[in-house]
Amino acid sequence: MRARWMPIAAIALAAALLPAPVAGDAGPVTPLPPVTDTDGFAGTCYSFYPDPFGQVPGRPFLPLMLQAGSRWDRFDFSWHQLEPREGQWNFWAQDRLVNDLRAAGMNILGILLWTPDWAATGNCITTTQSLHLDLYPSQQHAPVFRPTVAPMGPPPCMTTPPRGLYEEWDDWTTADGDPVNTWGRFVYTVAYRYRNSVKHWEVWNEPDLSSFWSGTSTDYAQLLKVAYRAVKAACPDCTVLFGGIAYYEKPNFYRWVLNQLKSDPEAPAHNYYFDAMAVHLYHRSSSIYDVTQVIRRGMREFVPDRPIWLTETGSPVWDDSSVISLTAYIWSATMNEAAAYVIQSYANARAAGIERYFFFRAHDDYCDKNRDGDCNDPGDYGMGELFGLVRDDRTLRPAYVAFQVATTYLVSPTMVTSVNYSGGVRRVTFWGTPRGKISVLWNTLPITTVFSYPATLPTATLVDRWGVTRTITATGGAYTLTLPGATAHNGTSPSDYIIGGEPYLVIETDTVPPTATVRSVTVSRPPTVTVSWEGADDAAGVWGYDVQAREGAGAWANWLTLTTTTRSEYQVSRTGLWCFRARAWDWAGNRGDWSPEVCAAVTLTRTVHLTVEAVFGDEDGDGVQGPDEPTLTATLRLLDPAERDAITPTVGTSWEFTATLPVGGYTLEATPEGWPSPPPGWLPQRIPVEVPSGIDVEEVRLSVGLRPHRASVYLPVVLRWGAP
Repeated sequence: MRARWMPIAAIALAAALLPAPVAGDAGPVTPLPPVTDTDGFAGTCYSFYPDPFGQVPGRPFLPLMLQAGSRWDRFDFSWHQLEPREGQWNFWAQDRLVNDLRAAGMNILGILLWTPDWAATGNCITTTQSLHLDLYPSQQHAPVFRPTVAPMGPPPCMTTPPRGLYEEWDDWTTADGDPVNTWGRFVYTVAYRYRNSVKHWEVWNEPDLSSFWSGTSTDYAQLLKVAYRAVKAACPDCTVLFGGIAYYEKPNFYRWVLNQLKSDPEAPAHNYYFDAMAVHLYHRSSSIYDVTQVIRRGMREFVPDRPIWLTETGSPVWDDSSVISLTAYIWSATMNEAAAYVIQSYANARAAGIERYFFFRAHDDYCDKNRDGDCNDPGDYGMGELFGLVRDDRTLRPAYVAFQVATTYLVSPTMVTSVNYSGGVRRVTFWGTPRGKISVLWNTLPITTVFSYPATLPTATLVDRWGVTRTITATGGAYTLTLPGATAHNGTSPSDYIIGGEPYLVIETDTVPPTATVRSVTVSRPPTVTVSWEGADDAAGVWGYDVQAREGAGAWANWLTLTTTTRSEYQVSRTGLWCFRARAWDWAGNRGDWSPEVCAAVTLTRTVHLTVEAVFGDEDGDGVQGPDEPTLTATLRLLDPAERDAITPTVGTSWEFTATLPVGGYTLEATPEGWPSPPPGWLPQRIPVEVPSGIDVEEVRLSVGLRPHRASVYLPVVLRWGAP
């Protein structure tokens, strides 16, 4: 949530420090056809707003976002609004909002945040003194609250840890003599009310920024714990997200929190109190990939891996004179550069393994509400920068069409890979999409480059960020592409290019998956099984194979992944029926179905040299024959798991043999001569013997100590005749 309010004078000052880029084209933008068949990866923030100028009824930005391919809206469930006084709930506007979005087909990511004055802690500035309120008539549009943060002095009350936060999450009474956990009660109430409509909850927004959270990292860890327990109690199938981190101001904040969560002995039982990590990354398209990898590695140091959601990303524009006349300032972009950012950030998000992508924001909500050229009038409120895919008057920016291109083409891949070439070209490849193999390519350097892209098929479709398509033909096994240089140099220095040049999509259309067959499964020398397979494809050709194995009717386990070989040896772990299946990938990334399984019965054997050095009377029970302990004669048997003789028994005081036996567990049984007999005498002994898999001769050497038979106990048997 971009809550900072950058004054126009500050933007102009920052601009004076930068070279003046060329302004973009602010002319009319023609959208592509509405996106109807997408995969739900992408969303926007605050698409539910009404017309800021009150000229159009309803929620005019909502259908525009649906037509752009957005299937998520992310917005506040503000505690201050929903429970303005303790115990007094106001759900009417939020109910209407949730119902409208769900009826339109939007999924919802709700942000749980903002401590109301009555629940605040510490020395703070009350809400009425610290807010810009986005108020719409009758509060029916669920206004968004943003604190105004003073550089010095107490924080706004709405950013403080709530009263009773460290009580049990469901302690909602004062009868026990301690405070109510007001946060736990709020979260449970909201999650339960919307349990059938809202399945995803983000706990606070940018808690690593003091403008949103004035508590410590320990306080946020407790806030997250309480919220997780409350949400799961109200809605067990709901997903709880770590509050989206802004990262750069406190890059270790999330690590501090995770360290707190890891130290909680109850954390593993509660999935460490969050189901997904949320991050907010702006301005620099490469950060979507690079910083996400850093955060994922940091997360794995403390907790098991889990999904990462990009719940805010975007690029503010400076060259839209139809809204306001500006010059370039740090981290800003032209409208055309911002459109390139959409495709580059979207592609990098998929390459980084991000699970959901939210663009900030649907429309500008620009602060100059009376359109007099400044944001200083009493009725002005909202954003101080232009982030929207569309303007407040609902006209489209180039980023809107770029969003449509991404949600139309870059969907449902079987996998995504990326490469940075030495000449500055970045490639992100979407394999196996409904349209085939799609590579997104752009130039990260400011000089136009000619790039040779290896071809999978003889022809491809080239798509630009406007959605314009043309056919290209490979020459010498490659497509030749001219990639314009980067122009967005409003970063930390004039040579810092934060967005690459114009991106292009290369689509090689092959949507028919290949087939695979397991040719043979033969038992060579146990435990080795030789498996061979083959495949066929109609266009791009077979790239590789996945092969799985299973024992009997057990679960399939991965053996080989994307291997190019068609024959390999598998080492089985035990005697039994072993089955194998394969599937093929083609060079377009299409993944075929699993082949029918082929099985083979495998009996593992091992040559065993077993030596029983002595059978003796073990008077003291130490397992070692002492000088006064007698050598005994016994019947010696080696029994298989079915209690059958594995080899011919023998009678004697020792035993030695070499035999090839199936791998598994056996029992050496020693029965003393004359058994059964009354005491004194000696008791039989049974010793487990394991024959492991292997090739070398297994040496087994042991002595058998028989325990003394000192007494016998006889139990009477009563026979009763007739019916009971």
